[in-house]
Amino acid sequence: MNPRVAVSVLASLVLGCGSADVQEAAEPGALNTLSQAVAVNTNAGFLVAYNVNYENLPTATEQCAGDWQDLIYYMKTQPYSPDVFIVHQMSGAAQAAELAKYMQDNLPGLYDYVIAEANPEAMNSPCGPSKDYQTNAIIYRTGRLQPISGTKATWQVYKGASGSCVTNNQSRSIGVRMAFTDLITNKKVVLGSSHWPTMQEGPSSDSGCAEKNLQLTDTKMREITGANLIIWGVDSNEGDYANGGYKDWYKQANSQVPSTTDYSWNDPVYEACAGSRGCLDDNWTGGAGGRIDYLFFNAAATSSLGKTISYNEGDAADLQFTGADRDDLNYSGHRAISARIHY
Repeated sequence: MNPRVAVSVLASLVLGCGSADVQEAAEPGALNTLSQAVAVNTNAGFLVAYNVNYENLPTATEQCAGDWQDLIYYMKTQPYSPDVFIVHQMSGAAQAAELAKYMQDNLPGLYDYVIAEANPEAMNSPCGPSKDYQTNAIIYRTGRLQPISGTKATWQVYKGASGSCVTNNQSRSIGVRMAFTDLITNKKVVLGSSHWPTMQEGPSSDSGCAEKNLQLTDTKMREITGANLIIWGVDSNEGDYANGGYKDWYKQANSQVPSTTDYSWNDPVYEACAGSRGCLDDNWTGGAGGRIDYLFFNAAATSSLGKTISYNEGDAADLQFTGADRDDLNYSGHRAISARIHY
């Protein structure tokens, strides 16, 4: 094992997030092993953030097959490696550590993670054993973000049931949040990851219980006092638009869409599209089309370069760096979102 990987991943497996034992000084050396211009982000003005439902890191041999490394190769084509990588559907602590290690092997920077459930309960997935265990995690670059002790929190979200919103019982719908110190600016950053249920049996006004889950997530993300920046990613299993208009939950979430209730979040893809519906439709994230995955940040901040990462971009990057690609397989059934979040 690469020595710079061993320290971080070992700490992660023991502590759940072990960045206190990892020093940023080791990061520049990582560039010597890379053949491209990607670098760590030392700009004080923004963080580089990604969000994706990674579907248990799908591989070619699984029942629901995929080529998950494509997304990491895409990251290698960018100016900066991620500071923040919010992921959903990790099998547990071991898989989050695997992802952190793979990022360290292929990108400049040291990475660690915070996970909602180290050992999530089985859910009898229709995709078979490889996806039976699912939870949410935050992968972060330790040279930029240092966890603040005592700020981790988890919470179970709601599902629809017989016309009501009731507490769900799946490990994959337990959200996670933690606060960090930005080691460049010394500002406080709060990060979160959440996956909302698929049960569309709630009240007619909120059948997917997205409004209820937004309210809960907003409360949890804003519990940390003195935060300068708040970023959270979600697989909401709920679209943003239907029947010629934005859904109520999304209007409440996005401060740039008029609503009687405003939770004061912004959506970097909406900002990049300047609200153009055609552009937003092109930025679909779910395998059947439509936007169900989102990266949100507190409206006091701004964003740039918000986009979804196409499967073709992942395939091309894999081919560029490895000389081969399974172009019949995608890095996930969900397309990832990336943006620079300025604060």
